[in-house]
Amino acid sequence: MRKCVHLATKLPSFLSAQESIAETIEVELTPQRVLRLTERVGKARVYEREIDMRQWEGLPLAQKLTAPPGVKPPAVACVSYDGGRMQRCDLPDDAKSHWCETKVGILLELEPSEEGDLCPELPDTFRNLAKMDKLTREIHLTAAESAAPKGQVFGQVDAQPTGNAPPPPDAIAEARETVVFKPPKILARDVAASLSDSVCFGKQLAARAWSLGFAAAPVKAFVADGQAANWGIWERHFKHLKFVPILDFIHALTYVYAAAMAARTQEEGGPIYLRWITWVWQGEVSQVIAELAARAAELGSPPTAASEADPRQILARTLTYLVNQQSRMNYPDYRRGGLPVTSSHIESAVKQINQRVKGSEKFWTAEGGEALLQLRADQLSNTQPLPLFWARRSRAATGTRTYTKA
Repeated sequence: MRKCVHLATKLPSFLSAQESIAETIEVELTPQRVLRLTERVGKARVYEREIDMRQWEGLPLAQKLTAPPGVKPPAVACVSYDGGRMQRCDLPDDAKSHWCETKVGILLELEPSEEGDLCPELPDTFRNLAKMDKLTREIHLTAAESAAPKGQVFGQVDAQPTGNAPPPPDAIAEARETVVFKPPKILARDVAASLSDSVCFGKQLAARAWSLGFAAAPVKAFVADGQAANWGIWERHFKHLKFVPILDFIHALTYVYAAAMAARTQEEGGPIYLRWITWVWQGEVSQVIAELAARAAELGSPPTAASEADPRQILARTLTYLVNQQSRMNYPDYRRGGLPVTSSHIESAVKQINQRVKGSEKFWTAEGGEALLQLRADQLSNTQPLPLFWARRSRAATGTRTYTKA
C-alpha cells in the first residue's frame, strides 16, 4: 500500500502509477483501484492535519508562543506562501472557469549566517536588461486559461488528453528560474497544500509552524509577494510572533523595471532602472519613490478608462505598490540576518505540486484534490510526515479480528 500510494502521488497520473505498480511491484491493479487507495490514505492524512489544527487552536496563547515539549526550535525559521492552480469538476454550472487556486506554504529551517551581508552590491544578473525585460513580461503576463472539454466527466481519475491545448503556463515559476541568486542554505523543509481559502489555510500553516518549534526561533521571516491575502496571513498568525515580513525582491524588481521603461526606450530607461533597482537592493526605497512620484507628476494622472499598458497607469500602480510595501523591503538587513530575499523556494514547491495536479486534461473533486494535495505536500517535505504516518498506522493495526457469538 505504501509503495502504491508513493507512485500514485509522485507520477503524473493514476494510469502511470498503475503501469509502474504492475512492472515494479508486480501487482495488477486498475487505475480506479489505485485512485481509491490513494484517496483513502490522503483523507486519513487530511483528518490528522485537521485534528492537529484544532488542537493548536485550543492552546492558550502563552503556549502558542513557545515550542511544543520535546521540540528544539530552529536557529532561523522562514515561512513562505503562494498559490498554484488545478481544475475542479464539481464546481457550480454557472462557474466562469474550472480552474481554481490551490494554497501552498513552505516552512524552512535555514542555516544561520554569521558573516554579514555577503552580497552588498547588486548582482550582475539583475543588470542584464534583456533578461529583466523577459522576466518582467512573463511575470506580468495574464495567461489565458484553456477551458475544460465539454461533456467530460472526470471525478478524480486522470482523463486522457482530448486535444493539444496546453495548461496555463507557470509564468512566474518558469521566469524566476532564469534569475540566479544564492539563497541561504536549507536544513529542513516542510510543505503544506490545500484547496481551502486563505483564512483556513493560514490556520493550517500557523499550526504546522508551531509544531516545528518556529514560534520560539530567535530569527524568523515570512516571505511572499505583494498580494493582500499573503499579508493577511502574516498579520493574523505571524506578526505577533515577530516574523519579519519580506517582500519577494523579484516581484518588486518587475514593478520597478516596468515603471522605469514606461514611455521610454530601453536606451533611455535602462540607466534609470539600474539606478532604481540598485537603491532597492541597498534598502533605499524612499529614493525610488521620490523619483517615481516626480515622473508620475510629469506625465499626469491616468484617466479613468486607461488601459493596463498606459504608462501613466504603470507609474501609478508601481508608486502605490512601493509605498504599500516599503516596510517589507529592507533587503540589506535581511541579507545580514541570513534571511532569504526571494520566494524562489515556494515557487519551486508550487511548480512541483502543479506537475502532479495541474493539466488541461486533469479534473478533481474537492475531496480527491484535497487528499492528493496533502500527500504531495507530505512527499515534498523532508521532515518525514509520511514515514511517521505509516509507522502510526502500522502500530494501530492489530492484525487480528474479534468475533462475538450471537
